Amino acid sequence: METTTRLILPEVIEALGTDPQELAELTEELHPADLADLASALEPELAKKLLVVLPVEVGARLLENLDEERRGELFAALATADLQRAAAITDEMAADDRADLYATIGEELRAELLKAMDEEESRDVRQLLSYPEGSAGSLMTTDYVALPANVTAQRAIELIRETAADKETIYQAYAVDQNGTLLGVVSLRDLVVSPADRTISEIMEPNIVSVQAEDDQEEVARIIAKYDLLALPVVDRHHRIAGIITIDDAIDVVEEEATEDVQKMGAVEPLEQAYISTPFRELVRARAPWLVVLFVAVMATRNVLEHYSAHAAVMLMWFVPLIGASGGNSGSQSATLVIRALAVGRLEPNQAGRVLLRELAVGLTLGGILALFGMASTMVWESSRMAGMVLTIGCALICVVTVGALLGSGIPLLLHRLGIDPAVASTPFITSLVDIAGLILYFEIAGLFLA
Repeated sequence: METTTRLILPEVIEALGTDPQELAELTEELHPADLADLASALEPELAKKLLVVLPVEVGARLLENLDEERRGELFAALATADLQRAAAITDEMAADDRADLYATIGEELRAELLKAMDEEESRDVRQLLSYPEGSAGSLMTTDYVALPANVTAQRAIELIRETAADKETIYQAYAVDQNGTLLGVVSLRDLVVSPADRTISEIMEPNIVSVQAEDDQEEVARIIAKYDLLALPVVDRHHRIAGIITIDDAIDVVEEEATEDVQKMGAVEPLEQAYISTPFRELVRARAPWLVVLFVAVMATRNVLEHYSAHAAVMLMWFVPLIGASGGNSGSQSATLVIRALAVGRLEPNQAGRVLLRELAVGLTLGGILALFGMASTMVWESSRMAGMVLTIGCALICVVTVGALLGSGIPLLLHRLGIDPAVASTPFITSLVDIAGLILYFEIAGLFLA
């Protein structure tokens, strides 16, 4: 919570209990995001009271800035107590935020609210809710500026001025024909600096990037980042504009996808809610399966040790943690780099051969560097059978680090080729695989030099 919000919190709580009308003066200078922080810090009943007292437009901005879970709880409580006010507040919300909110409440309450809303707004919500979660359609807003391609710049500015209050953004407008077919895009800047009598068709940029409503949200975010767009139009199969996705929604997608990838790379199923709000049962369910898989993988290392222990010198066992950690760290580094490169579109599947060759070279180089340190330390610590042990450690480190680099890069590439999210190739999983491979290599090499 910001300092300003923390400072006025006691006054807000007092005003809610004594004279709620004072809240207008206390909160009128607050940014909607700060108001949302304020509502999050209040007890549920007081937060609902705050939403009742604030002007409808301010309440709408507050809800737009709340996190999804808290917003759904607060709005459901308000709608149960005062359906008409709840409907009035959502009428003032951006179309995409309103649809997201309605998706979080129960079907019965949603049906009542849709009946209480304006017919056009209700139809818009139903349409947005019909798109699959995680698709471009589920992210878009229908509050965009569409301009007939044959109107002049002067008339276009007048049209924007008349409808600006109801639009999510006015900095980009979209030229359409009488059927709603997307023809081009024109910025507000271009409209202002163009001669008043020039038509939109003469000013617009016809080569416009767009996506279809069924496209994945991750692809949407990638396109917005690639082309530095403020907004991205969403079209249907006939290239008619259905809505736009603004950059703030793309940023939310990037954060959401990055969070999922980090959780997967930590061998955790992605959490649907914030960590602190996730039920105990869900935390166990998200983590237990991967821990079991990793435990089984580690059991395999025990079998390898058991197999070689009968004829392995005690001295060899001293270096098992060193060899295993070196290979695991190498694999984790490679996996992290490749998974992230695939996620942000900076690595294509057809470049797999180049990646593996590069990782082979990098692995040999890094293994050689570690081998020098390992051989030097072995010479300092050991005197008996020195030559064989030194060579064993040196060769084992080169081989294990190289294998780690190849597995760490190759497994994510293989999963991506199979259409599986490469983030599931979590670094703990790769580390376990490299441990098994590393131990086998280590003992086999030791058998050559210490036989």
